[in-house]
Amino acid sequence: MPNSRSSESWTLLGGTIGVVFLVLAVGLAWSGDAAGSDDVPAATMPAQMSERADYVADSVCATCHAAETEAWSDSHHAHAMEPPTEDTVRGDFDDVTFESPSGHYRFFRRDGGYFVETEGPDGKTATFEVAYTFGWTPLQQYLVALDRGRLQALSVAWDTERKRWFDLAEEPVAPGDALHWTGREYNWNFRCADCHSTDLRRNYDLETDSYETTYSAVNVGCQGCHGPGSAHVAWAEENPAGGDYGPGTDIGLVTDLKAGNQIGTCAQCHSRRRQITDHNVAGEPFLDHYTPSLLQGGLYFPDGQIDDEVYVYGSFLQSRMNAKGVVCTDCHEPHSGALLADGNAVCTACHSETPPERFSSIRPLAYDSPAHHFHDEGKPGSFCVDCHMPERTYMVVDPRRDHSFRIPRPDLAAMTGAPDACTGCHSDKAASWAADRIAEWYGPDRRNEPHFGETLALGRSGAPGAGERLAALATDRDQPAIARATAVEMLRAYLDEVTGPSVVASLEDPDPMVRAAALESLEGIQPDARVDLAAPLLDDPVRSVRIMAARVLAPVPAETFLGDRRGAYQAAVDEYVASELAAAERPESHLNLGGYWAERGDAGKAEAAYRTALRLAPDFIPAMINLAELQRALGNTSEEATLLERAYLAEPDNAAVVHALGLLRVRQGRREDALPLLAEAVEQAPESARYAHVYAVALESLGNPQAAREVRETALENHPYDVDLLAGLLRDQLNAGDRDGARDTVDRLLALRPQDAELARLKAQLDAR
Repeated sequence: MPNSRSSESWTLLGGTIGVVFLVLAVGLAWSGDAAGSDDVPAATMPAQMSERADYVADSVCATCHAAETEAWSDSHHAHAMEPPTEDTVRGDFDDVTFESPSGHYRFFRRDGGYFVETEGPDGKTATFEVAYTFGWTPLQQYLVALDRGRLQALSVAWDTERKRWFDLAEEPVAPGDALHWTGREYNWNFRCADCHSTDLRRNYDLETDSYETTYSAVNVGCQGCHGPGSAHVAWAEENPAGGDYGPGTDIGLVTDLKAGNQIGTCAQCHSRRRQITDHNVAGEPFLDHYTPSLLQGGLYFPDGQIDDEVYVYGSFLQSRMNAKGVVCTDCHEPHSGALLADGNAVCTACHSETPPERFSSIRPLAYDSPAHHFHDEGKPGSFCVDCHMPERTYMVVDPRRDHSFRIPRPDLAAMTGAPDACTGCHSDKAASWAADRIAEWYGPDRRNEPHFGETLALGRSGAPGAGERLAALATDRDQPAIARATAVEMLRAYLDEVTGPSVVASLEDPDPMVRAAALESLEGIQPDARVDLAAPLLDDPVRSVRIMAARVLAPVPAETFLGDRRGAYQAAVDEYVASELAAAERPESHLNLGGYWAERGDAGKAEAAYRTALRLAPDFIPAMINLAELQRALGNTSEEATLLERAYLAEPDNAAVVHALGLLRVRQGRREDALPLLAEAVEQAPESARYAHVYAVALESLGNPQAAREVRETALENHPYDVDLLAGLLRDQLNAGDRDGARDTVDRLLALRPQDAELARLKAQLDAR
């Protein structure tokens, strides 16, 4: 973790828990693969004509576009979601039973319908009718209608390859849990629907916590990518022969799916992102409706390889292919979704001894040859994707390939901690072995240039020099914008006179992802210093940038924005609030709003937002903790205690809860009771340097400096660059007269804070003795 910048005494413990759980709700498509039909079942009402001109039946498209319709009809898009029939249900419903961690299931048919018998939301066994199939291959899920307009996906799915039922749940969960199939994480309306149907309107009502979700097509049809079709139908009726038109002619559809427009159209579903509006029409700017995830830990490895399920967009943005203008349809037939050729042929269409003129910078070479890949023809390692698109498996049975099209760099594995394609197959070998083989094949200087993954790995660790390296990456426009945006976002933890100019420069970057990340980094400086930097972006042409400007300016008094700035400020604030309410059914959105209003100084709105989060999800611990902190700030210490004790009863194994309760006991003067709780938090979350720091301070306060030193030394094994831990250790060593140890610790701190004059003076004093 990056270095923290503060040290606190025992008397200040817990003084500012702050908005420790400020998170963003991320609306994701689950599988990105799925089912469809033009017939709209009664269970979900079809949408009426939208405000724009509008959606027509896909059968209307088919009257002129028969070949495209035929290609589409067996695609994952066409099968994204369908009513259950003999043709669409792939699972075994022949009165079979299945036992799994999540419970007992019986699948059967009755009166032409498909049913599952299992534990319902009340914990009692009941029978539920399948309302829709969901997905096609390699797995198919099934949707069940519950109350208040909800459709829920069963956590048990059908493996279409092995012909078996399997459980997506990793461990047993009880009804009422968010991860039970009846819980919010298996809710179709929010989690899945937007990417599996066309013209999806969730129509969520916050007051009643209910949906009246609609769509124009149950699956991903023509207009899911081309936009509403009525204007095009009108154009076609006026031009029955098709007309003689050029690429700039307005024919009423988003047909010019070139570079940015095409990639953004695909990205609306094939990306890890947060939706910031309540409705999107294909062809509208991607970043006006979504904020994509950057190369964050837990989602991507430091070098940008896929870790969690991130779909395709974030990976492709890293690639040289994206930089050279390659688009999705250079490899995939747009209507079937299938590759344009089999095996290596899809790659050698460009990567060959005679590259196409469009990509003339490709080095002419016989790539599909043992002379290049050094593996036997037709065997693993001889296929381009084996080395350049390694795969990871998600949802138990669904392998996904990394679309960053990277050149294998086993030499980076030790530095970044990322996997490498070579030892992914040769699992009995070390990355150093693979690096040696590559050096033998291609020469010792082959692909050993610096990689942004080294810098991002440094930034994640907080190692000396990380800030300077991140600052250099942030402004290096030869690097992928998503990597630069990640670097500038990470600079929030390293802001000083050396790194600050890179953040300021990034506010004017041509890429909106970088501008938005630079704004987020401004949260690392004092609010009054943010105004002149962030205010110009309140009217940025891209919505995702504008809402970040509004968010980072939350602590700044609204009256600061007068004259020309007033209108832009209020409009951006309104857009930010609307962006959170676009996912009003999610407790995370109200948690975010609570944090926002707390920073604005509006305790009433903040409390209302936190309580709304808890109304929607009574088990939502982050809202309990933040509401407790708000109550403490308001002087309502009794309510603070009630909330934290309620949270502890609900989740005694939650380290954040245990730590917060320990801090409460400190403020209550119950220090002997606090100590075991603070120790427990450290044990439960060894990845948190802060918990260890707080526990050590508590031990010191109770007169046990030796135990405090041991806690710090143990924590520093996992967090060798944490400034708070190192500063505490230095104090321990000075108090104990351990000059040699203190000298070493000062050197470690100076490596992290080379501009710190006090440290430099202390080093001189220690060296002089």
